Amino acid sequence: MQDLDDALRARVTAAVDARRDEILGFFRDLVRIPSETHPPGGDEGPCQRFVAERLRTIGLEPDLFEPWSVPGIETHPGWWPGYDYTDRPNVVARWAGTGGGRSLILNGHIDVVPAGDRSLWTHDPYGAEEVGGRIYGRGTADQKIGIAAMIMAVAILREAGIRAAGDVILESVVNEELGGYNGTLACCVRGYAADAAVVTEASDLNVAAAAKGGQVYTLTVPGLAFHHAMWERGVSALDNAIRLKEALVSWERLRAEETRADHYFGDRARALHPRAVHADTVWHLEAGDREIMANPTSARMSFWVDHLPGEDREAMLARFEAHVLAVAAEDPWMRDHPPVLERAIMRPFSGVSVPPDAPIVRSLRAAAAATLGREVEVVGLEGATDAMIFNLYTEVPAVVFCGGSFATAHAPDEWVEAEDVVRSTRALALAILEFCGVG
Repeated sequence: MQDLDDALRARVTAAVDARRDEILGFFRDLVRIPSETHPPGGDEGPCQRFVAERLRTIGLEPDLFEPWSVPGIETHPGWWPGYDYTDRPNVVARWAGTGGGRSLILNGHIDVVPAGDRSLWTHDPYGAEEVGGRIYGRGTADQKIGIAAMIMAVAILREAGIRAAGDVILESVVNEELGGYNGTLACCVRGYAADAAVVTEASDLNVAAAAKGGQVYTLTVPGLAFHHAMWERGVSALDNAIRLKEALVSWERLRAEETRADHYFGDRARALHPRAVHADTVWHLEAGDREIMANPTSARMSFWVDHLPGEDREAMLARFEAHVLAVAAEDPWMRDHPPVLERAIMRPFSGVSVPPDAPIVRSLRAAAAATLGREVEVVGLEGATDAMIFNLYTEVPAVVFCGGSFATAHAPDEWVEAEDVVRSTRALALAILEFCGVG
């Protein structure tokens, strides 16, 4: 196999730069086709057919299949039930290598969260407008940038006559958002495998070799109602919920201390992200009845609790639950009227990681450095991705790598830098050759 030398890197860079307009045009076309997820269904079909046609135009034969059509999928331990996959096909294509190299999966999800209230957007969520070097639209960062970059990386290498030694498998999957993940699972069960996988979620072009797991909880706190003029005779469920919110904060402090040495989420990570272990992310609180002027008799709050790669998920969650209930038991009312702590019905999210010196990590770092002219970080990712499916249920080590940022995802006026789309294409083209070898 040919070594990836500076001359070849320069050739790849020139080939990508020459196709800048085509890269951005394809990306904007993807954004303009809505592919929202609406559990239990979704609208990915038209966009996936567009992806399939693009693969055909670059000389690859796409495999389209709905996740529930894969034999044995619904009895797989990783399958999460309750979804409808009518007209929601995965699209997979293989670019065969010359032989003798490592194989690589490039994976991305085509589904996006709904645009939501259009009045909150200053740009059409499906207009793919480019303003001031930014391209706006739902799914730009999460994660059509990855779909566009991985397909264009292969297209440009093929057009330039540069062959990889190992096979490259392109996967555009459905049903990632809102905890689905059955799209990627179906690819695995269908038999698509490789020596490593890159999930092309936004990572700011850092190599995300780990991700946290966790659990959504609902905590219901009881109270005792008295007329508001006799408030002191009752018990406010809201006041007690606030006390238990402090229990979440104390758990977070405890976890931050005991995970200080964690490579991906310890002190090193906290230098970049002060709250690398979350436990008090309360996003919903309700209490009382606005038409009854009395102590709230019930308060409910919903929140997320993290756990880290390498930890026993069930043991960690059991510890957390005991911590909250012990704090509640310190209060005389809650000791006799304990709150109810419930786990949401959801796919279990487990922390996963790949060693920081794994071959795919080294290849991605080399490709990113050649693209950016500087070293990039190997980081832990705050949120879960389809990399979890590979790392839990297959022998394929999976990491996350692409341009764009989670900071703009799922928000009105979601955007990515246009230059990041081109950088991502260049970096993935180089990563293919770094990892798979040159034929």
